[in-house]
Amino acid sequence: MRVVRAVFYVEVITNLGSAIFALLFPAAFLGQFTSEPLPVAAVEFGRWYAVLLVVLSLVLWVALREGTDRFLRPVIAAYFLGDALQVAVAIRLGLATGAFTFAIHAAMWTSVLYACARIYYLVGSRPR
Repeated sequence: MRVVRAVFYVEVITNLGSAIFALLFPAAFLGQFTSEPLPVAAVEFGRWYAVLLVVLSLVLWVALREGTDRFLRPVIAAYFLGDALQVAVAIRLGLATGAFTFAIHAAMWTSVLYACARIYYLVGSRPR
């Protein structure tokens, strides 16, 4: 389980990096996903995404640092639901814009990788 937990720590770090980028440069962050022009409101929603990403990352960090499965399991289960939704939304975005950009592919495949790690953790940490 140590390797899987390490994967989740890497996720916290990469999420925080993405959040900082989205907070400081929301147009550039969102521009990775589409070449279509973005209205000002859409760009500002990119900042809101960043805020949520910071909060969710902090929840995962605290759950990991807490050290027991009691708190971490529900957090990982919720993140697993997020992975499934992320893949669905990424596919929808690619189809809607007619372009599966590198960022869309990266979001999808990263979510699939994290989902596999979460399944492994959830199955392996089941209370006996």
